[in-house]
Amino acid sequence: MGETTQVPVLPGAEVVQFMTVEELKRLVELVSAQGVTRKFIADEAGYSGAALSSWMKGNYTKTGEDTTFEVALRSALERILQNRFFAGNKTSRKFQRVSTSVSEGVFQAARQCQKQGLMGLLTGVGGRGKTTAAEMYAASNSNVVYVRTSPFMTRTQLMGAIAVQCDVQEKTAYGMLVKICERLQQAKSLVIIDESENIRLELLDAVRQINDWSGSGLLFIGQENFYTMLARSRKSHEYLVDRFKLRMRVKDLGLQDVERLVLTEIPGAGGFTKAFLKACEGSARLLETLTYNLLPLVQSGEVLSEQLILETAASAKIF
Repeated sequence: MGETTQVPVLPGAEVVQFMTVEELKRLVELVSAQGVTRKFIADEAGYSGAALSSWMKGNYTKTGEDTTFEVALRSALERILQNRFFAGNKTSRKFQRVSTSVSEGVFQAARQCQKQGLMGLLTGVGGRGKTTAAEMYAASNSNVVYVRTSPFMTRTQLMGAIAVQCDVQEKTAYGMLVKICERLQQAKSLVIIDESENIRLELLDAVRQINDWSGSGLLFIGQENFYTMLARSRKSHEYLVDRFKLRMRVKDLGLQDVERLVLTEIPGAGGFTKAFLKACEGSARLLETLTYNLLPLVQSGEVLSEQLILETAASAKIF
C-alpha cells in the first residue's frame, strides 16, 4: 500500500461564530479545497468574488463595512457546513466531501449539461453516491437548481419544487414554467432532477420545456430502470427521448474511492482497503454504515482487522 492522502477535517458549523479572522480565512481555504468555489461562498454571503478575495488578502478597503462583511461571511460558512455532505457534525454519520470516481462522473455530466445547455441522463445502481455528488455540485456552483422527486409528485408539485429554488411565486404550472424560464435565461443554469425513476413521461415532458424555453441544461439522475423506461418508450415518445444528448453511467466504488472515504474517519485503516471494498461490495451507502459502526469499536481500543471489518459488515446487512 502506497502513501495515503490526508484529508483535512472540516469543523462543525457551531464553531464558526467563535472563530478569529485568521481562522475564518483558513476555513475559506479548507472549504474551497473540498470543492466549494470561492465565488459560491461569496454569493452565499451576498458579496462579489472580488470582495472575498480582497478580504482574504487583508485589503478590504470599504471603511466601516469590514465588520458587516465578516458577519455575512460567518453566516454563509455556517450554512455551507450544515449541508449534510460535510462531516463537521458527527451525528450526521456522513462521510466528508472527498472526490470519488462517482462524484467525478456526476460533476463531469453536470458541467457539460450546464455549459452546453444539454439534456443529459446519468444512471447507476442505487447507493453509489449519485445523490450526494449531485448535492455537492449544486452547493459548489452558482445557478444550479436541485430537486429530488417522489413517485407521488404531480406536475404542479414538481414545477413548484423548481419554482421555490428560483424564487418564483406562481400558482399554476404554466405560470411557474414561464417565470422559471425567465429566471434561468439570465445565466448559464442547470436543473438537476434526482431520483428520476420516480417521474412519469408526462412530467418529464413538462420539465423538458424548461430546456426548450430557457436554454438551461437539464440533468436527470436515476437508477438503470429509468433508462430502460426511456428506451422502451422511444417509439411512442421519440420527440422526447431523442432530446437527450448526453448519456453516462456511474460504476461501483473502486479501491481508491474506498480508501479515500474510510480514511476521513479511521486514519489507520489504509492497510485494510481491500477488506472494506469486499465488505461493502462497491456501495457507498453500505461503506458509510460499516465505517460508522466500526468507528466506536476502534475508538474504544479494539484492533482493526479484516475479520472485524467483515463481521461488522455482515451484522449491518439485513438482506
